[in-house]
Amino acid sequence: MFFLTFTSVLWLLIQFSKNYTQEVEVGIRYTNLPQGKIFNEESDQTLRMTLNGNGFRLMSHNWNKPILEFNVEDAASNKEYQYFFQINKDSKILKDKLDFKGRILTVQKDSIRLKLDLNLEKKVPVIAKQDIKYAVGYGSDKGLVLTPDSIVVSGPSRVIDTIIDIHTEPLIIEGINQDYTSELNINTQELPTSITAIPPKVVANILVSKFTEGNQKIPITLYNVPEGVEIKIFPKEISVVYRVGLDRYNEISQRDFIVVADYAKASEESAFLTLELVSLPEAIHDVRLQEKQVQFVVLK
Repeated sequence: MFFLTFTSVLWLLIQFSKNYTQEVEVGIRYTNLPQGKIFNEESDQTLRMTLNGNGFRLMSHNWNKPILEFNVEDAASNKEYQYFFQINKDSKILKDKLDFKGRILTVQKDSIRLKLDLNLEKKVPVIAKQDIKYAVGYGSDKGLVLTPDSIVVSGPSRVIDTIIDIHTEPLIIEGINQDYTSELNINTQELPTSITAIPPKVVANILVSKFTEGNQKIPITLYNVPEGVEIKIFPKEISVVYRVGLDRYNEISQRDFIVVADYAKASEESAFLTLELVSLPEAIHDVRLQEKQVQFVVLK
């Protein structure tokens, strides 16, 4: 076993000491990018080349993918956010960057391109994906409130211009009957990889209170009645039904509502006018008119 192991190791050392030719792929990293500009994925990010050297040197490059670093300030030329670097297989600089003691026989291309984009920032509103169901007899005046309600997205100008809002991860709550607070992640999966969102989370708050049903009798206001024409409507007032928090029940009054019937929208074939609720307080929910139409007659 000793001699078998010894001869095997010796054979491997002899084989790896020989010269071999192999094609490898190396990664490219760019440094010292100008302020206000970001990397564009269309840039050259890899380079294939053919190397010649002993097995030990080639093995190290196979185990760890080598990375070539290029400083933007060393670019041979640049034009409109594009930078070009010359590649010369006989260059000592290339060997030093590659940290390879053998020979570089061929390279895939004689220059590589770095493309940059103008980095822009924009503030966009956050929209919550929500499915919230309150327990019977409970509700919320303001519903789900996000803090902050808008965040900053940054990235290439060509992409930033297309973003008008951003969503959170889904929030699903069943039978909520007390105040609720949690953190919601921004759904970055909807965003291109070149876009960053700050902050990556928002705080979701729901102030829950007991709700009850309210009812107000509201007089109907007539609009667009021609001069010299008298209109009579039946009934003259209508009931508005709504849900409101118990703590704000006494704040709601008849003065908070305006219900109108627009004579300009009357049909010659109908003796009814459609009712519209044009003003109501913010604190109420699930508002409805008990009647959607009123009968009218024209007095001449």
